[in-house]
This record gives sequence, structure tokens and C-alpha cells, in this order.
Amino acid sequence: MTQTNTVLIAIGAFVLGVVATFGAEHFLFAKKDLRDDMQTVGVYQGWRLSCPPRTSKAGVCVLQQALGRKGSNAVIAELNVVPKDKADMLSIVAPLGVFILPGLKVSVGSNEQKTLQYKTCLQMGCVATMPMDSGFADAMAKNGAIQVTVVADGKPAALNFSLAGYRDALAARAVDTAARSK
Repeated sequence: MTQTNTVLIAIGAFVLGVVATFGAEHFLFAKKDLRDDMQTVGVYQGWRLSCPPRTSKAGVCVLQQALGRKGSNAVIAELNVVPKDKADMLSIVAPLGVFILPGLKVSVGSNEQKTLQYKTCLQMGCVATMPMDSGFADAMAKNGAIQVTVVADGKPAALNFSLAGYRDALAARAVDTAARSK
């Protein structure tokens, strides 16, 4: 062998060794996803997606949007979407001081309107929940806003929540749910 061939073989062996070393680290000793052991929170425009560690197989991700009071950013109302069985549950936390008897109205788009009764009132507000049927879930995915109307001081008051980022948060939740089921 000539000196040139020996040098080329040595360089080739070195490159193969480096590739094998780094390749083994990535393929044979693959690091696990950090989301497996820690709670994650993602923000998708106005929506927040909070997921427990993926090692918690029974854990579920919660989509949330809060309305803040102008100037102070104190939370006055919020929406939560939580998977339950095969569908999602929508929980609405309305501000304290609402008139309880008429409940609240939830509307998305022009066709989906529901009247809900409050389940309870807590320090953070009065809570109403509803299962999201396929029509309501589709309306939330296709529209730009959801309106919750409460009665306060004897008058209806509209609370407008944006649905911008809702589809992206749902898609991220689906990825997390798929990874959790492995």
C-alpha cells in the first residue's frame, strides 16, 4: 500500500468511528423525551394546554382560557376543556355575583347555543359544566369566538372568549395523548 492509501484508510476509519459513536448515542442509547417525567404547559394564542407527566398514563391534558379584567389582568372568568370518556367536558367559571337562577348561555357561531345551570359556586367563581357533543365541538373548532352570557346586576353580560389557537391546542393534546398511550 502506498502512503496515500494508508492515510485515506486512516481518515476513513476515523470518520466511521465518529459516525458509529454518535450514531450509537442517538440510535442505540436514545434519550427519552423530557416530557415523560415532567408537567408541560403550552400556550396556543389565547389557549393554555397543561399536561401531566406522560408517565402518568391516567393523566389528561386540560385546555384553558382565562378572561382578565382590563388593566389588572385579574381573572374574572375561564373556560376549561377536559376529556372525559370519549368526549370533552366544557366547564365555565363565571365571576362571583352572577344571578344563579337563570344559569348562563353559551353560544358558538350562529347555530350552537346552550343554556346551563350552575353546579356550584366556589371562591374563584360559579361553575357550570356540559358535555360537548359533536356539533358543539365542531362549532368550537370552526368558529373564532365563544360567548358566555351571564346575568349580573339584573342585566345580561356577555363574556367573549377567543377560539384562536384552540385547534392548535387540540392537535397538541392529541400528540400528547398518543405518546401517553405507548
